Amino acid sequence: MGECIAYATTKGREFVETLQREWAHKWPNKIMYYDVIGDCRTMNEKTVRKALNFAMTTWDLEIDIVFKPVWGQIGDKEISGPANLTIDFKSADQEDYFKERPSVLAYAYFPGQGSKSGKVVFNNEYIWSMNGKSISGKEAKKKGWVHPDTSDTVSIRTYNIIHVLIHELGHSLGLRHDEHNDTKDVMDAFYSGKLELSDWDIIRIRLKYPARVFSRWSHYGRLKKWLKRRKASL
Repeated sequence: MGECIAYATTKGREFVETLQREWAHKWPNKIMYYDVIGDCRTMNEKTVRKALNFAMTTWDLEIDIVFKPVWGQIGDKEISGPANLTIDFKSADQEDYFKERPSVLAYAYFPGQGSKSGKVVFNNEYIWSMNGKSISGKEAKKKGWVHPDTSDTVSIRTYNIIHVLIHELGHSLGLRHDEHNDTKDVMDAFYSGKLELSDWDIIRIRLKYPARVFSRWSHYGRLKKWLKRRKASL
């Protein structure tokens, strides 16, 4: 399968092995395209694309790479180009990796791994949402997401897809899990639901890629605040 980084949850505490060394490779591209190539069973394609745009913009504000969705356009001109980063969804029946490791939420490949690089695969057995809030068994049954015998009053956990996208895309760009494991970083080795990069996340990605330069750094601050409000409002 090649080396990939998995993001997992087991017995209520999410964890994966923390790797100590930063990945050596990075993308040489100045422009990178991204796309959703699989169907999420709990979210429609439009919503998944919206989540992916939020996640990509989170990284885009920090480094000098232009990230573009393959479904976008500028004026009347369609954006075209092969997708460097792809988001897929697989069930345990479709993906042996999830069958053998049911606690894994998603996994991603690093740059420099050939045709596998840029691939992010989500475990479709989990319930993905835009806010990670729990829902009732009754609501989950109505949507067909759980077994019909599930109690109406039980609380069903959902996982914030934006958080996991930001985390997995960090791996796709070449970041390993944070070895400090101090619970403050998006790149920590467990699910936390964090939507904002920590200072350490930003330092690490800017050590790998040149920082994005703004003509006025006040624009950077305003864009960060706008994005944070948008993600928090979901």
